[in-house]
Amino acid sequence: MLRRWIIGLSALLVSAFACLPSLGTDQSLSQSWVGELKIGEIKYFVQLRLSGGGEPTAGTIDFPASGRADIPLSDVSVVPGHVRFAWTDDAGQTSFEGSLSAGLLEGTVREGNKQGTLQLAPTVSLSAEAQLRLIGDYEMRPGKFLSVSSFPVGLVYLDYSTGQAGVLFPSSQNTFFAGPAFQVPVPVAINCRLSADPVGNLTALHWQDKAGRQIGRKLDLRREEVTFQDGDVVLSGTLVLPSGKGPHPAIVRIHGSGAQTRRNKFDGWYAYHGIAYLSFDKRGAGKSTGDWREAGISELADDVLAGVRFLRQRKDIDPDQIGIEGDSEGGWIAPVVATRDPRIKFIVTVAGPALDYVPELMNEVEEGVKARGLVGDDLKKALEFKQKAVQMTADGAGLSDDAWAKFQTFVAPYRSEKWFSYVSEPKERGRGQKKLYLMARIRSSEFWRQVRIPVLALYGGKDLNVPAAKNVAALTQEMKEAGNHDYTIKLFPDANHDGLETSNAMLDNEQVRYLQRHVPGYFDTQLSWVLSHVTKAR
Repeated sequence: MLRRWIIGLSALLVSAFACLPSLGTDQSLSQSWVGELKIGEIKYFVQLRLSGGGEPTAGTIDFPASGRADIPLSDVSVVPGHVRFAWTDDAGQTSFEGSLSAGLLEGTVREGNKQGTLQLAPTVSLSAEAQLRLIGDYEMRPGKFLSVSSFPVGLVYLDYSTGQAGVLFPSSQNTFFAGPAFQVPVPVAINCRLSADPVGNLTALHWQDKAGRQIGRKLDLRREEVTFQDGDVVLSGTLVLPSGKGPHPAIVRIHGSGAQTRRNKFDGWYAYHGIAYLSFDKRGAGKSTGDWREAGISELADDVLAGVRFLRQRKDIDPDQIGIEGDSEGGWIAPVVATRDPRIKFIVTVAGPALDYVPELMNEVEEGVKARGLVGDDLKKALEFKQKAVQMTADGAGLSDDAWAKFQTFVAPYRSEKWFSYVSEPKERGRGQKKLYLMARIRSSEFWRQVRIPVLALYGGKDLNVPAAKNVAALTQEMKEAGNHDYTIKLFPDANHDGLETSNAMLDNEQVRYLQRHVPGYFDTQLSWVLSHVTKAR
């Protein structure tokens, strides 16, 4: 196999870097563009669509990260060497005048008495077939692993060696570019393209960035669509397997909150290093039946246990080397799974709560309102109110009309307080109140105190979803009370909830786009710890 790859690579090298994608100088304006609008210190992600042929007369502009879309353009003018258009939104009218330069559309914007810049790169609509060709796992060199996955923001690459991640924007059906940060398309910092060797049945990713040029081969990792059941609930997922017959150690992923699917950033990476990985659509999400909104910690734990039982029935999985990985909300579920199944090999949690459900909700509220600037007596009063409101909801305030009416009577006097907007409660009853009630039925701390298997827990110092300090203290105490002598708690001071490196915990959607990488050690810590706790198949 290695010899076949070398032969195929030699053939691809002949034209590889001579054909690396670049943004041409004669791009037609009758297409889509992505880029950056900068006015003062404010930066916006922009999508521009022009229509009307080679000399467009209309179009729209979007600001996806700010939630503004389909804003019509006016005064569209295209003459040789010059482009002009305008748009009107809540900020008033903004005008642009610019030109094409090295394939980019760039120029000056004016918004009232303010002035800024707009720089755009051309992009195309990618076909489903082209997306499937690009999505996958690549070995850039032995030990250097890169993946491309589909996320709501687009196709996202992840370099597991550097932790760098970003959106790849298509410039054709097989060429792509990325900017200097996660969802910042310009200035262009990365060019890449796919090529195929039909004789060797090989696909190569030609990659060029500031570090230089490299070619990676697309890995043919085994991905199986699987289903298993927890009672009447049918759970659908994907099992990614390492090369070889096995039996392999394995990990079952436990979801974060909400309608989470099997999508994740770990499966191919673990399989590349010899560990099978099962991820599945949460009940009621993706292709799984049931309804996650009607399930508490206990029911969600049973879904994970069904996945563990499914793996133990397979000859290519070692039944005594199955661990679980809990992401965010999964931190409440993981200890329940482990105490119900003593054969679970280990637990990894990533930004997973060790506090019980209501205390963790209050932990999140407190750190969030502090970060937004609430202080002093207002902070104290707001937290006292919210504690009572959350506890009432956990006790069933949202389960009936009568209970909800009493809850509203409690809330009413506080609605006029100046701090209420920081900790507001809805007037209308929804499914969220019942979900809170269901999740609060189990105290996960009681289960953590029974966990004696190896545990790795990662936290971020800039995480406002699961603030680290109280959870680190809680888990440390729970592990001591359990008599657990093999646990590792790692705090990354500059990591947010997703493990991305940041100096600021309070970022809006436009600012988050400028994050560049996962904190150093984020992936290596997990991999080295897991590998030290399993025996891989030979």
